[in-house]
Amino acid sequence: MWRDLLRAIVRHAALKPAACGLIMLLALSRAAAQQDANLNGNVRTNQGVALSSGVEVRLETADHELVAEQPVSTAGEFYFLHVPKRDYVLTVRAEGFETYQQEINMGEGASNYNVVIVLNPARKAPQANSSPPALSDAQAPKEARREYEKAEKALAANKLAEARVHLAKAAELYPCYARAQTDLGMVLSQQQDYTKAETALRKSLQCDPGYLDAYVELGQLLNAEKRFSEALPLLAQGVRLSPDSWQFYYQSGVAQYGLKQYSAAETQYLKAQSLNSSPPPELNVKLADIYLKENAFDKAYAKMRDYLKADPQGRFAPRIREIMKQMESKGVVAAGEAAK
Repeated sequence: MWRDLLRAIVRHAALKPAACGLIMLLALSRAAAQQDANLNGNVRTNQGVALSSGVEVRLETADHELVAEQPVSTAGEFYFLHVPKRDYVLTVRAEGFETYQQEINMGEGASNYNVVIVLNPARKAPQANSSPPALSDAQAPKEARREYEKAEKALAANKLAEARVHLAKAAELYPCYARAQTDLGMVLSQQQDYTKAETALRKSLQCDPGYLDAYVELGQLLNAEKRFSEALPLLAQGVRLSPDSWQFYYQSGVAQYGLKQYSAAETQYLKAQSLNSSPPPELNVKLADIYLKENAFDKAYAKMRDYLKADPQGRFAPRIREIMKQMESKGVVAAGEAAK
């Protein structure tokens, strides 16, 4: 992939030094992805209902240095993408709820980490607005719900093995317990048991075709396995059900890029940015990658600039600044663009 792009750019001799530098950056960013991980999560009340507003999620290093901060989506979800594998402290605050804090150990293992955050109401405080529960929640027998509650506590303590046992039991007691099947799929994915994870997620969708969390988790799983053609129709259905959920567009962009449909991937990434009040800064790097493939150097430069505005101290920032200067000195970008 990178070799083909490099051939296209080096034909423009005057652009070669700067353009090749950026290609190297993006190539290195992909190689570095093996040293990075994604932290995805869902914020819920102690009644199992996803919080959809008024929630801020903060990720810090173990030394309490801020890495990123973002609100949750309308589905109560948050995504920290491409963060270095190390120890973190995750803090979640929501009006009317007690502050939640958890240590996250993202070492040399999996590249995707999923957490479920359970918030307890503060005393005499109203609960925030929340999204509707899964249709199967009310039909689940008490024993299955009890197992699910135990699983939630285990997930809150980041005890995945224990959570898996309780979720499997809940699903065994009531196979159409969509919420339990989805969370079981999430845990199995994190443990890299992808076949069983897919089975659980598809069962969730079979039982409750409107349960959004299952679409997000299954779409991410299919992309992780490079099954991009299978991911796209599933994610399209998620968009039809919840057109304002940015995660569906982001994962669709990942799938389109994997299929080398770069123009379509650009559209999806831009839509994801427009719907998220605090989009991951690395989205700008993904867009710069696409624009380079199209030899749209001004657009690539603009997205690098957007990355620096969004995350001036980000891990790509020093190298991007250097490359932008090279592009300016070599005339890769228009004078007006460089002067902005």
